[in-house]
Amino acid sequence: MLLNGSRAQVQMAQRGLDVLLCVAPKHVYYLSDHHSDWMFDMRWTGAAALPRALTDAPACLFVHDVELTALAERPSWMPLLRTWAATVCGELVPHFSVRQDSEPDALERRTLELMSRTAKTARGDLQSSTALYLREFFPSDARVGCDDPDFAASLLTLCPALRIEDARPALAAIRAIKTGAELALMREAAHRNQRSLLAAAAAARLGVSWADVHRAYRREAVEQDCRPVSMYVGSGRRSMGLHADEQYTIRSGDQLCFDAMLTYENYFGDLQRTFVIGEPSGALRDAWGAIGEAAEHCYAQMRPGTSTADLRQSALDRVRARGLTGFRHAFVHGLGLDHIEHPAGLVGFQPFTLEAGMVVNMDLEFCEIGFGGVYFEDSVIIREDGPERLYSVPRELISLS
Repeated sequence: MLLNGSRAQVQMAQRGLDVLLCVAPKHVYYLSDHHSDWMFDMRWTGAAALPRALTDAPACLFVHDVELTALAERPSWMPLLRTWAATVCGELVPHFSVRQDSEPDALERRTLELMSRTAKTARGDLQSSTALYLREFFPSDARVGCDDPDFAASLLTLCPALRIEDARPALAAIRAIKTGAELALMREAAHRNQRSLLAAAAAARLGVSWADVHRAYRREAVEQDCRPVSMYVGSGRRSMGLHADEQYTIRSGDQLCFDAMLTYENYFGDLQRTFVIGEPSGALRDAWGAIGEAAEHCYAQMRPGTSTADLRQSALDRVRARGLTGFRHAFVHGLGLDHIEHPAGLVGFQPFTLEAGMVVNMDLEFCEIGFGGVYFEDSVIIREDGPERLYSVPRELISLS
């Protein structure tokens, strides 16, 4: 199960919520373990309800009835299932009809069972389906945490006495500490991201354009059933910032800065490294020496109770003391179903305290016009006895000569 259930109950109790009702696809997936391309394609196709007291009301997954075949193959842990069907030109259009002269196979029988189980409560839109559930299991003035203000407003037209609050802060706090199932997915995301980055590095040669290097990353990610998100940054003096023209060709002595991101089963892999073609210049050696030393020190300090503000200040002090007075990009963020998962809902990278079970990255980026960049970032699981690395790519300036 992806959901950190015990933490969810604590957060709901602290906020006085009777139920979490989520419609954002990532949250439906997190609460129910169910996901599909359909759910991530369109707005308000699915929902998940998690009551604070599971003994009083059942957790419920709401889906469009097209997803019943997927649930017949891979059921959600949630005990209750509700469906809705599209309304086209005023007509309710259930997705499946049934051939009468055909003997259903095992999967088809399970689908038919789900159709039968959900027929009485099926509705013509997601709002009506969730409103029916809330009226059935909760008082009219129940406190509901919802992750979508627009959906909440729509729901209030059907259940006007509900007290609906923004659930996103609670969800951010719940998701900050990963479950074993999440960590397994994140280890795999990191493994596949590392393979994709190394494929991109292998494509980097003298005279090759950054566009070709970028393409190698995306190709390898797709081959591993991942969704490539981005692969910054570039080479030489174009190795910092965001350059729209990727036709710059790699030259001897260029640094190659990679900020590689993909998702596997919707969980992010995020990795930065700096490579060099041939012999590095003195300026590159000095810059890497400062960034690399700060990275080793800061990552080694990551323990429960450590403030990310202290990590940032340590990085700034160490790098600037070695002459890179323009260094300023040092920040820690959580990773998971979002690239910047924690701190969530805040303006900027506000400090937070590390807790056991978090997955975090610390970005250390030196970006200087006239020189280029030096980039380093790893993902680690915060443990009581020290951070667990998710990547094995060397923590050094890597030569491709």
